[in-house]
Amino acid sequence: MSTRLSDLKEREEGIITHIGGSGAFKTRISEMGFVKGQKILVIKNAPLRDPIEYNIMGYDVSLRRKEAENIIVEDEDSENINIDYKVNSSIGKAFQINGSSEKKIRIALVGNPNSGKTTLFNLASGAHEHVGNYAGVTIGTKTAYFKHNGYRIEITDLPGTYSLSAYSPEEQFVRDHLIKERPDLVLNVVDASNLERNLFLTTQFIDLEIPAVIALNMYDELESTQSELNHKELGAMIGIPLIPTVGSKGIGLSNLLDKVIEVYKGECQTSRRVKIHYSLDLENEVYDLSNEIEEKIPGLHHFPHRFIALKLIEGDEEIVDMVRSVDDGFEIIEGASKARERVEVGLSEKIENIFIDARYGFIDGAL
Repeated sequence: MSTRLSDLKEREEGIITHIGGSGAFKTRISEMGFVKGQKILVIKNAPLRDPIEYNIMGYDVSLRRKEAENIIVEDEDSENINIDYKVNSSIGKAFQINGSSEKKIRIALVGNPNSGKTTLFNLASGAHEHVGNYAGVTIGTKTAYFKHNGYRIEITDLPGTYSLSAYSPEEQFVRDHLIKERPDLVLNVVDASNLERNLFLTTQFIDLEIPAVIALNMYDELESTQSELNHKELGAMIGIPLIPTVGSKGIGLSNLLDKVIEVYKGECQTSRRVKIHYSLDLENEVYDLSNEIEEKIPGLHHFPHRFIALKLIEGDEEIVDMVRSVDDGFEIIEGASKARERVEVGLSEKIENIFIDARYGFIDGAL
């Protein structure tokens, strides 16, 4: 039987079948793991009714009752549950990394909150770090410099974030850093015991076509559950090498940095461009819009044309503003808006749901 998430009592659980609401709220909670097909458990109702604490994808998250009213759940044994992911991936050419006479690698350290990212950073940095921030922004960064196998490695620890959608100051800050500073490589720290949720951020690096290495952190917790993970095969499927680490014990750090150097030099066979295939309707629109972008505004901030097309159709305000500021930009924005309408009508679904379901479907299929 269907019911609102807000109506569940303590210790009751259900399967999410529908996310209501719209705009930033809907996208935000979906990126945090509130998606169709996920099991959710009520941990605690606050004495004054707000907030309500839930457990989903291994994390405890609090929502206001008004927010929880937008989420519909079914009993786990219900016959009405029908979750179907129709997503696949294709592997293309290996990354072409531009060589440099200076043996220096600039790394952006990115991951979800509580993924152990800062623990790894502290282990690598020792006492050689400094704190910095962009003008007018209170969110700071920490940058460390050290040497490994003849390379001078500069690693910047960015704020924890669930996505690059730029809905929160942290997301905006991380995306601005990746765009403006253009690091050589992203070191994506994920909680190995909670891959489904942590890899959502990884799918956005794939769309952005940034060379990356994944630190499978807290790997000992995964092993303690008697789970098995073929991380080499998973890396080959998503085009990003995965290295098991236990940051709290210093395990795997040397192997991780070895892999960073290998990817930077273009010698890693696992590092490949992998394209997340969205629905056929959406892919056709992205293809046409990408060609138009390539013809009219090539080289826009060095973004891949496909990424710009995806973000314009998705309605990303920052990318829309950026395109609007260039010649022929308004025409391209109008084309993206019409493409979005055609896709939503054709699939009878809001565009944000189409993107989020596809990214989680990509992860689900790989796992």
